Amino acid sequence: MKRKICLGILFILCSSFLFLKKEINTSTIETSLPFQISNIPRITTSNESEEAILEIEKIYLRQPYYSKDSSLNTVDKGIEQLSNCKPNESCTIVLAAHSGTSKISYFKNLDQLSKNDQATIIYKEKKYSYRLAEILYQEKTGFITIPKNTYDLVLTTCNKENDTIQNIYLFVKTK
Repeated sequence: MKRKICLGILFILCSSFLFLKKEINTSTIETSLPFQISNIPRITTSNESEEAILEIEKIYLRQPYYSKDSSLNTVDKGIEQLSNCKPNESCTIVLAAHSGTSKISYFKNLDQLSKNDQATIIYKEKKYSYRLAEILYQEKTGFITIPKNTYDLVLTTCNKENDTIQNIYLFVKTK
């Protein structure tokens, strides 16, 4: 029952409008996941086919994700990009996905990762490599807080054991 509640909350939170708020004088980036679902339909853009692929060999994950403006960028269809960042830019890519047991639970095995494990993003036929530097566990409040300008890739999902906790995997670019 707790897993179903967790999946429901994650679905509601991640399918809502998402905002990235950067604080100027702090060392955190907060990603707001509003608690209400918007009735405004997503607009399909020409970026629909612009996709990147997240690959983590250790857990046999190879899944595309789409630009923030795409109608396919939603957690109920796959991996959702919460930031508006591309691997060839100097910014933090933030991705969210389910961790339950459904066919769209692409982050269900993230809990098998440990420090120094590798992830790759394939974007425009170029590979970008990342190393897992830190794993955080934060109370699920609708926000995640990460050190500013420190990490290049952030993966977030619900904790399987505690539905009030959010798992946050922080990666640094290696090349």
